[in-house]
Amino acid sequence: MSYHHHLAIGLLSTSVLFAAAGACTGDVGSLIDPNKGNSGSGASGAGNGEGGLSLGTGAGNGQGGDMDSCADLSVEPQAIPVSMYITVDKSGSMSDNNKWNNARQAFEAFFTSPDADALNVALRFWPDQGCDTSCNVGPCAQPQVPMGSLSDPAHEQALIDAFNSKSPGGLTPMEAALAGAEQYALDWQATAEAGGRIVVILLTDGIPTACDQNINNIASYAADAFAQSEILTFAVGLQGSNESQMNTIAMAGNTGMGYFIGNGNTQQDLLNALIDIQKVAVSCTFAMPESPDPNQVIDPEKVVVELTPDGTSAPVEVPRVTGESACGAAGGWYYDDNENPSIITLCPATCDAANASDESKVTIQLGCATFIP
Repeated sequence: MSYHHHLAIGLLSTSVLFAAAGACTGDVGSLIDPNKGNSGSGASGAGNGEGGLSLGTGAGNGQGGDMDSCADLSVEPQAIPVSMYITVDKSGSMSDNNKWNNARQAFEAFFTSPDADALNVALRFWPDQGCDTSCNVGPCAQPQVPMGSLSDPAHEQALIDAFNSKSPGGLTPMEAALAGAEQYALDWQATAEAGGRIVVILLTDGIPTACDQNINNIASYAADAFAQSEILTFAVGLQGSNESQMNTIAMAGNTGMGYFIGNGNTQQDLLNALIDIQKVAVSCTFAMPESPDPNQVIDPEKVVVELTPDGTSAPVEVPRVTGESACGAAGGWYYDDNENPSIITLCPATCDAANASDESKVTIQLGCATFIP
């Protein structure tokens, strides 16, 4: 999925509600066992375990119908664990215009914010300790502060101490830095707990001056990481970076375009960018609901996603699409795996709509047939 970024956006306040109406007459088994009941699509059935789900012209199933008559299971929401591999340029130009101190203070504010406690973060600087003009990817794939939770004060302090121990100097081996970051992310994703995800954040204030300096070749590491494991890569450029190059990396990493931070209020603007990245990484991806019966699984064809854009109007059912590549201007949602889903993701247009208002909410109903246009 790709996104457009606005630095003034605050923390997401979209609430994710998993709800169900209690009017369904079918048993839980008919909801979660694909081989039992509610398989019809008649004009006015009530979803009673024997088929007949309404598909008329009204709200409730994308084309109509009474959601109350078929939704029959309520489950608690499960947040998707999100981890960040942050790779920070500390080349000599970061000493100009107080950029290093502004970046350090912005990251410290982000790391210590209670709103970021749910995140895990690993940190690497470049050029530094082998991740340098030798162009050796291996050291760049090794964080100098290992992955840990921002809910842990000791980990917060380790991140802050790492920044305080560094000072700018050297060239800009962007290729090695990004290649290493993506390699770490791929390795992490391959061993992550089910439902977890990792994103890469590349921060720089310049253009490549060492290793492969072709920006398309550099961006290809982000493209490959997304193609292999849907790893999102965010490009953050301080003054001195090239907007076209940052956009190339962001588009390859499927995050739309880069973030650009000027010298007007660098510290606050960078903090806003980090908050926005957190929002994008967390807000539009949800865990697949789990069955209350460990011997059965949720039927993925009976999951309905609804969006109430302003929190008060009638909910609008969001259509399901086959995958990220099928997302378009009309929006939608999709599974990470259509046969055995563990993650529900909103398409960019729907994600934008969900984040347009502080009062908006996403609701996931279980028991009604999924609307697939």
